[in-house]
Formats: sequence, structure tokens, C-alpha cells
Amino acid sequence: MAVEWVLSSIASSAIPAWLLFLYTTLALRENILRVNGSDIRPWWILHHYCAMLMALISLTWEIKGSPDCARKQRGVELFLCWAIMQGFVMMLQNRYQRQRLYTRIALGKAKRMDVVWGETAGVEGQLLLLCPLLFLLQGFEGYVGFLLLRTATTGVIPEWQVVVCGILLIAMAIGNFANTVDTLMAKSRFKAKMKKSKSKRDLGTCTSPKGSSPIDSAARA
Repeated sequence: MAVEWVLSSIASSAIPAWLLFLYTTLALRENILRVNGSDIRPWWILHHYCAMLMALISLTWEIKGSPDCARKQRGVELFLCWAIMQGFVMMLQNRYQRQRLYTRIALGKAKRMDVVWGETAGVEGQLLLLCPLLFLLQGFEGYVGFLLLRTATTGVIPEWQVVVCGILLIAMAIGNFANTVDTLMAKSRFKAKMKKSKSKRDLGTCTSPKGSSPIDSAARA
């Protein structure tokens, strides 16, 4: 029992410390990219600040082995599971963005130091796995936040850290969901616009006289 408590305490402190380091570096990186003209949604930078605050606050939690803290420990366990799931999804996101950036570099539309912005059209089928995992992760994040708030309101654990972390988790889940849906809609509009412009070009080519281009036809008219 003592060994399990020690391992739980180490994990409960190590993962928030790692998340604090991770989101600090991400916030610095994306602020630099935004200053240099990158089209990064402001929400993601705000999300990193919220995650930094949550990780910092979670480091001040006091983990005890007494029975009256069982519900709090359950919330911490779910939070650690969510952090592991988030790491897996971030690896998939990184792979997806690297593939898209490689394609744009090969086409001469981007350089190696550029970042992929959300509204560009990716290869068909790449989001079939990523999107469900993103929505599942966001729902799980909101559930953990709701569980922490419910635990705090019952009077079992009257610690302010539980309340603040619960509110931050719910706020980040809602913001992530809204921005993900908005990004997918923007991608859909972008693809529809590309298809429309392509169909217009094809129509112009078909209506041109044989052996001449649409530009030549317009000049002769």
C-alpha cells in the first residue's frame, strides 16, 4: 500500500510538471510564430495559458491516502488518464500536420519553417481517425472537470484547487470543441470553394474552340 501511494504521488506530481513545461514552451513558440505572421487561432494560445495555470495549481494539491480523499484521488486518476490520451492524440496531430506540410513543400507552396493553418485542405481520409479522437478527448476533459466540480460542491473536499481546475477543464473542453468545429467548417468551405473554382476552369476549357485556350477565345472575341 505504501509503495502504491508513493508511485501515485510521483505520477501525480510528475505529469502536471511535464504539462506545465510543455504548455509553456508551446505558448512561447506560438506567440513567436504569431508575431512573425503565422495564422494561429488566438484561442489555442489562450488554451495554453489556461493549461499552464491548471498544471501549476494541480502541483499544489495535497495527495493523501485516507478514505475521505477517495473521490479526489479518483478525479486525479481520471485526469492522468486524460493526460495520457492527450499525448497520444497530439502524436497523431503531429503526424497529420507533418504530412500536410510535406505535401505543401513538395508543391512549392510552403517552406520548411512554415506551419500548417487549419483551413487548408488536407488529403481525403486523414481526419477520419483524428476527429473522433479529438471529440472523445474533449468530452472526457469536460467530464473530468464536471467530476471535480461535483466533488467540490458535495463538501467532501473543500479545496479551492479542485474548483479552479474543474472550471478550467470545462472551459478548455468547450473552447476546444467550438474551435475544432469551426475549423472543420472552414475546411469544408475551403474545399467547396476549390471545387467550385476548378469546375469553372473545366467549364471554360470545354467551351473554348478546339486548339485554343480560354484566354485566346476571350482575346478573339
